Formats: sequence, structure tokens, C-alpha cells
Amino acid sequence: MRELHEKLNIGIRMWLAVVTVCTFMTSMCPSSTALVAHAEIPTKKVLTLKACRNLAIQNSTDYESAEMAIESKKAAYESAVKAINLKKLSMAQFRWSPLLSFKFPTSPDFSEASEFTYKPISIQYEIQIAEHKLQDKTYEIAEKVNNLFVEIVVLQESLAFNERRLEVLKTGLARNEKKLLIGQANKSDVEKLQKKVETVTGKIAADKRNYEANLKKLSNMLGLDVTTGYSFEKPFVEATLERSKLDALIEYTEDRDETYYEACIAEATARAELMINKGLMANKYGGDYNLIAGYVNAAINGDKINKKTFMASYKSFIKKIDSYWEGSKRIIFFKIPRLWFKGDMDGSRYIDDDPYVLYQNTLDYATALNEKKAAKEELDQSVIDTFNNYVSVKNSYKQYLKDVDNAEKNLKKDEIKNRMGELTFDEYDSEMESYEELQNSMFDAMKLYTTTLYSFDRLTCGGISGLLSGTDADLKTAVVGESYVEKNELQGAYYTLRSIIQKQEFELSLMIPEDFDIDITDYELWVDNILIGERTPKDKKLRHLTLTVDNVSQAKIRLYNGDTFVDDCIIDPSTESGPLTITSGFDIKKVESDQLGTYEVNISETTGIVELSFKMIDSDIKSFKVLTEDGKPLGGDTPVDIKKSLKYISIIQESLSDLTIEFYDAGGALINKGRLVEASSTVIKKEDE
Repeated sequence: MRELHEKLNIGIRMWLAVVTVCTFMTSMCPSSTALVAHAEIPTKKVLTLKACRNLAIQNSTDYESAEMAIESKKAAYESAVKAINLKKLSMAQFRWSPLLSFKFPTSPDFSEASEFTYKPISIQYEIQIAEHKLQDKTYEIAEKVNNLFVEIVVLQESLAFNERRLEVLKTGLARNEKKLLIGQANKSDVEKLQKKVETVTGKIAADKRNYEANLKKLSNMLGLDVTTGYSFEKPFVEATLERSKLDALIEYTEDRDETYYEACIAEATARAELMINKGLMANKYGGDYNLIAGYVNAAINGDKINKKTFMASYKSFIKKIDSYWEGSKRIIFFKIPRLWFKGDMDGSRYIDDDPYVLYQNTLDYATALNEKKAAKEELDQSVIDTFNNYVSVKNSYKQYLKDVDNAEKNLKKDEIKNRMGELTFDEYDSEMESYEELQNSMFDAMKLYTTTLYSFDRLTCGGISGLLSGTDADLKTAVVGESYVEKNELQGAYYTLRSIIQKQEFELSLMIPEDFDIDITDYELWVDNILIGERTPKDKKLRHLTLTVDNVSQAKIRLYNGDTFVDDCIIDPSTESGPLTITSGFDIKKVESDQLGTYEVNISETTGIVELSFKMIDSDIKSFKVLTEDGKPLGGDTPVDIKKSLKYISIIQESLSDLTIEFYDAGGALINKGRLVEASSTVIKKEDE
């Protein structure tokens, strides 16, 4: 009997060793490659979690449908733009038919004018949603694969342990049955062993059924038969998430969450429609529009509006715009109703299709804004709650580790007592069963801890993976001249430019291969020779307020190796990603920046006087003179000390970009001419025309 106890204890220790190894296995990051083979399953090929995720995405019909939805929306956009242009052209022309039906050029009414501007914008937003859904679909598929993969490996380990355990039990049962025949064993002990064999056999059979079923599920997801011939890398995770990272994790999730993104798009779409229709109404009705302007502006500013008083004012507005055609007009001896002189586009006829459209637009925007705020609050709270749940699950798992360690020590003491006859078989067997149950509970806790992290990773749209992999510890990792000699182009480097509509920002990151031929440490973004943001390490993301790309003539990424300039790479700011054509093998001529410095404008509310001051890069600049568009100096013809401000009436604020600034050295010689860029408060070199 003592021999049986020793073998059982050896089997338990073997299983504990397997669990201990699992605890410190590969992290959940896609780049993890640590693998452990299983003796029980043929190890012809090792299947990694990263490979499974990639195969599942490639084989997913949902992912394919999301891709087709993008193409469908893009086709709808092209069709809408073409249809609108044709309709505009048709309305602007004289039309007739062989039946002598004549149609003269007409102006669009409100609904048509609104559609011409708003419809392309709304479809563009729909394209953005479809593209975002495609990315979100990858997180959804990854979570399903992660959890199924964990379940398969857990069952695999459970089967391995229980099969070893069953072998030990059967050996002990056979030996004790022989001893029972010669009176050296108790019948009750043999019956207990028989019952254990039956229990473990049933557990193995159940686990095998679940294991095979899950393998079939995974095979269907991957489009690859993995039911035989594969072993699986350990997906268990041992990680520490600091509470200090919670705020960064919340922001990271806000930038990527699908539900919040759609709420932001809905708010942006509603705002675009409101602004378009507001402009049309204000241009059409002039001063009469002021009757409702206050309510519309309040909604745009995010303030609460009184719906009842807004409706009353809107009705007054409708009545006011039609009041000019009330009554009659006397012509000689006749009174003619003024209504006869009302044109097709006069009064409320301009908005006949939907007279209360702006009222609806205003309330729709207010609702969309509130829903956006609610979605943000709900998302933030969800991240906080899940983080707290992670802490609770982790603490439970760590407690199980301590309990198992203590139980193992006690079991060793009980084993010695059993050998010395101080502890009966029943007592020792009871302790051993408790120990096994505790280990199984620890295994379940480890599984729960791992799946909790994977689910948290899904919620944060990959934020947890970035933290655990060490590649994005702060959740901000990304990952001037023309040479006139032959260029050697380097392949493999590219950029990504992601729009963050939730905050009206964009995010730029670079991907430079580790084995790249030249060293690159930092980069800058330049748009029309203006530096956007600041110099950024190559493995970090550059984040900035969204720029309007419609009037951008050139955008480039300037690369550095330390303080040494490497190259300028022209990029297309309208695309999400593209290659970086980097040149090497020659000396690049250094080209100075077109930026001369920065400026600041301060306006006195009481006097209306504007103070214009400069901070220049070139220390040789000692004075400046400001010229209007027609070449006249502001504030006199005498240059102003660069350390002082130019004071003038506020009219210059209205046309800063039209001003020319002349900069002089200490001797009064002209050094440079500059112009002001209002978007960035910078002064750039003005080329002579």
C-alpha cells in the first residue's frame, strides 16, 4: 500500500511540474514563440497562437463580408458624386424635348442644395465606419481563437495528468487485488481504488469528447484540419498590470473602440448636416434667421436648449419668412394678392419638402452629442471595472498558488506519518484527494486568469498586448533636402497615418525593419515646409490635431540618426499607409528649413489694439517691419526692435496671412522676408515672386 502511495505522489508531483511550467510560459503577445511539446500528442508540427489568429482571419467569412462592405461603400460614394454632378449640370442647362417641353436653368431648393453637399460627406463617414469595423473584426476573431486555444491546451494538460494518474491507479489496484486474496489488504481500500479508477476513467472520457469537439471547432475557424498531427504552444499568461497605466489604457481604448467610434461618427455626421443646413438657411433668410440662431448655436456649443421655446421660435421664424407675401399690393386701381408675386424659392417654399428640417437637425445633433458622451463614460467605466476584475482574479490565482504550496508540504509530512503507521490509508487518501482538488482549482484559476486577460485585451482593442509584450509600455509606441546624384532606394520601411475622429486628431507611426541598412533614431513631420508637432523617436507615435489636407501641396517625413539628417520621404497624407523611400550611399546636401520662427498675437478687448511679436530662430535678426498686401508699412516705416511688439489697430488680425514681414540685421540690412501661417503660428520664408 505504501508503494501505491509513493507512485500516486510521484504522479501528482509530475502534474504540478507541468502546471508550474505553464505558469511561466509564453505571453499573450503575437510575437511569443516559447513552445512545449506533449508526449501524449504527436508533435509533428507546433501550432502557435499567432498562427491560429492569422489563419482564422484569413478564413473568416465575417472578415470577408466586412471587406466587401468597404468596397460597397466606396462604390456608393463614387456613384453619389457622379449623380450629383450630373444633376447639377442638368439643372444649370436649358433643356427641351421633341414635344416642346422646355425647362430653363433652375437653382436648387434647400433639400437639393443640402443633398449636394451632405450626401458625399455622409457616405465618407460610412466608409470610415466600415473600415473601422474591419479592424474591430480582427479583435473579435482574435478573442474567440484565444479562448478556444486556451480551452484546448487546458484539456490537453488535464488529459495528460489524468492518464498518468489512471495508469498509477490501475497498477496499484491490480497489486492490492492480489494482496487481498492472501489477506494482506483491506477490501474497503480495494473498493475505494476501484471507484477512483472509474471516476478518473469517466473524467478522461468526458475531457476527450470536449477536446475533440474543440479541435473540430478550431479546424473550422482556421480552415485547416488540426485534429491530428499538431501540438499547441502554451498560451498561459503571467503578467503584471500597474494601476498607473489605467489612464493611458482608457485613452488607448477610446481611440479604437468600435461602439464609441460609431457614436463619434454619428455626432460628426449630425454636426456636418447641421452646419450645412444652418449655412443654407442663414444665407437664404438673412436677419430672419436670427430668430432661431441662438438655439442652433447653443446646440453646436454643447449647451442645453429648451425644446418648447425653440419650437415656438421656429414657428415664429416660419411665419416671419412668409409674412412678406401677406395682404395685397395696389397696382393702379387693382389690389393684387402679394402671394401672386411669391417665387418658387421665396419664403417657406424654399424648404417646402421639410419646413422644420433645421429644428430636427439641431435636436438630432444634441442627441448625438449626448450619446457620444454617454458612450465614452460607459466605455471608460467598463475598462475600470474590467481592470478591477483582473486584479481580483489575479489575487485569487496567486492565493491558490500559495495554498497548493502549503498543501504539498503538508502532504509530504502526512506521507511520512503514513509510512510510520501514524496515519491510516483513509486519512492519507483523504488528504491526497484534497490536494488534487486544490491543484485542479488552481489550474482553473490560471485558466480564468488567462482568459480574463484575453478578454481585457479584446475590450482595450489590443492595449493589453502592447503592455505585456513590452513593445508599447506607454501605449504610445509605433511602432530637408534633395540629392542630385543617383539614389539607392532601401525597401521595407513604411508609415501609417491613422485618423482619430474621437478627438479630431491623427496619429503617425513608422515601421523600420531591425535589419535596415542605415540607422534611424528619430523623425519629424513637415507639411508645406512647416514642422507639425516635434521630433519623435522612431518607435513612438506622433499625435497632433487633425490637419486639412485639401490644400496641402507637400507632406514629408524627415528622418534622423541622432542629430544627423538622413533623408526626406514624401508621403501622401490622404492615405492610411505607404512606403518610405529612403536613399543612401551618398552625401545628402543639407537644406535649411523654411521656418524662420514663431509669432504671437494679443488683442486688447478694451482698446482693440493688436500686439504682434516674434521669436526668431536666427539670432542675427534684430528688427522687423510689417507690410500690408499692397506693400504699405504698418506702424510707420521704421523697423521695430525684434524684442518689442508692433502695436496696431485690430484690422490686421483679419488678414495675417496676407502680411509680409521683413527682417533686418543689426546694421539694417535685409536678411529675409517671411509670411505668417495662422494654423501653426509660425513664420516661414517668403519666396520672391
